[in-house]
Amino acid sequence: MPRSWIVSASLCLLLSAPTRNAFAQTNLSLPGCEALPEVRQTLRDKLNSPQFYDLSYVQRMDLTEQVLTGLIQNYPREVEPYRLLVTNARDQQVLHPEKLAALQAAYQKQAADHPNDPLQLYLAAIALQRKDTPASVHFADRAIELAPGFAWPALYLAELYSHGKLGDKEKSAENLKRFFDLCPASMEPQAQWLLSKDTELEAKVQPAERAYLESATDPVTLENYTTLWSLEFRLSPPQGYAALRKQVAADLARLEKANPKPDAAWAAFLLFGYKQSGAPSEVITAREDQLLAAYPHSEQALRIVEERWMDAHKRPEKQDDTAAWAQYHAAYRAAVQEWLRAYPNAYHELVQVAFYAADNDDSISEADGMAALNAFLKDGQLHWGPEPWVDQSAAEFLLDHHWQPLRALQLLEQERDYYVKADAISATDDNLSETFSENVLAARATRHMNRITDTLLAATRAGKPDAALKLKASIEAPLPKDEKLQSGYWQNRALLAGLEGHKADSLVYYQLALQTRQEQPKFINGELKDELGDEARDLWRQMGGSPTAWAAWTKQPLRPFADASTARWEKPKQLLPDFTLTDLSGKSWKLADLHGKVLLINVWATWCSPCNAELPHLEKLYEQVKDRPDVQILTFDVDEDPGLLGHYLKEKGYTFPVLLAYSYTLNLLSGVAIPQNWIVDAKGAWTWTQIGFGGSDSWQKDMLAKIDAVKAAQ
Repeated sequence: MPRSWIVSASLCLLLSAPTRNAFAQTNLSLPGCEALPEVRQTLRDKLNSPQFYDLSYVQRMDLTEQVLTGLIQNYPREVEPYRLLVTNARDQQVLHPEKLAALQAAYQKQAADHPNDPLQLYLAAIALQRKDTPASVHFADRAIELAPGFAWPALYLAELYSHGKLGDKEKSAENLKRFFDLCPASMEPQAQWLLSKDTELEAKVQPAERAYLESATDPVTLENYTTLWSLEFRLSPPQGYAALRKQVAADLARLEKANPKPDAAWAAFLLFGYKQSGAPSEVITAREDQLLAAYPHSEQALRIVEERWMDAHKRPEKQDDTAAWAQYHAAYRAAVQEWLRAYPNAYHELVQVAFYAADNDDSISEADGMAALNAFLKDGQLHWGPEPWVDQSAAEFLLDHHWQPLRALQLLEQERDYYVKADAISATDDNLSETFSENVLAARATRHMNRITDTLLAATRAGKPDAALKLKASIEAPLPKDEKLQSGYWQNRALLAGLEGHKADSLVYYQLALQTRQEQPKFINGELKDELGDEARDLWRQMGGSPTAWAAWTKQPLRPFADASTARWEKPKQLLPDFTLTDLSGKSWKLADLHGKVLLINVWATWCSPCNAELPHLEKLYEQVKDRPDVQILTFDVDEDPGLLGHYLKEKGYTFPVLLAYSYTLNLLSGVAIPQNWIVDAKGAWTWTQIGFGGSDSWQKDMLAKIDAVKAAQ
């Protein structure tokens, strides 16, 4: 009997008992704002313990179902076990779609059988999200109508209306307010995420959250002070930070005595508080040393050791300094190997770190590289489950290093199978907005193009043309209209022609690929990677071409090579709303006041590694243009914890303006990949967006060229 059938059958049996118990209740009591203490304790002990995370992915999923269905049997009128059960089923939807389908059918039937029970209506609502969203909204609205004091349907609708085809900011805000009116001190993560977009509501909620935490004694609950402190700093103007830091220090004086059984997580929580309080650097260092001494093998200790290593080992300034980068990579790999031995509790994370360290090091031996790869794959399959990024990363690693192409081919096939199922599920989502759907399709097209390229490379190197010929129809499809996909299209045509023995055709396609690529090859972290150029040059040599003719052939493009200053830029699909934001000095910045200047806005956060790599370049550019009357550089910081910013900027020596833009940016983009650079023209129109840091030494030059090009166009 297939395992998937057994799981499905056991789930249906498990569902039947709790639902019967729940609906047999004549007392339709409604869940409160948080789960009962005994429910919370069971969830912590069973599903949030070190022992739980030591289990394999399959074991964790199975145990989660068992624990949640057991809680539903014992506490049939509690919300949290049901919510987590639906989430668990969604997480497994690609491999086990029958689990979510079973929940949807069961909850919809029970809502029909018990149309006056608000809890069952709510359960039907959350189960039907994305499958039948109009019905989902109907169930949630009916639950609120029957029980205005039942908070959870309001939170569900606040989240539902925050995005998608049914996105409605007014309805989202209305329902979020309803939820916090009923549960003013709720620390529920989704509620807090939505709250961070509504500064006015945050101000109303803050006193209730502080009162709740000041009366709390449970250490796990007390760790929510991090959420409260972040909220209070976001609400306060920078002039009020000094008073807030005194409040945090007073909180810490109480918290130091609040946990009779402290652990590494508690020590890290207190350390975060001391940073928020503005404690001197020597105090922070002493607290870190205490954590290292008390919990030397913990994940929290590793964080400190990693940060100190990075501070002591600066990354080389020049991307093309191959010797310096080789030395840096070797030192980092040695440090990671030592951490693997010293921090067994962080093994799963460190296996990934070791793999990516090996991937970035071209000098690594095949034996060491394959050891890192095998550990990464084994741990990924065991603890992450069937995640396509694991297979994709492993396949790209093998292709980059020119090792085991047949294995790369197998990994790519697994990745393809997963995405076929995932894309089919995504296509059934009935609440995708048109813009989001366009973004999904664009990302899918890029992923598809890259997967074809990788498959062709692996098939060519493995001598398995049949694996690539299956993709022939896709490869020979019409040329994409998106210019960013055209170079990959011609590269795939070249690889396919080579596999079929048509070398002359292949060479022509390679020339088109070289002439349509968006960026020139460049050194990144000491490595110059030009797979496309290497492939074309190898074929040229095989066909007897000379170096002189190669130089001439590559200097005759059909159209000019894409300027580096325009690469990776996209046209934004929305307008930039007016803003009034404050910097750390208390100065107010308004978009309207900046008309007449071209703006470069960098979006970043202190915890973002690519941001930290990009900001030194931004500082140099700021120093270069800060006196120009026609250009203004601003940065939008999206840290949840602006209380940490002052220390960070002082330590780094940055002088560019930093505007506190967490809520503004979240409302604009509903979540944002960072770093981003936005160009706003002199009339206030948002003209260009660039996502990610390319790592180029020419960053300042390219950015300034883009700014001047926008200025010249007006």
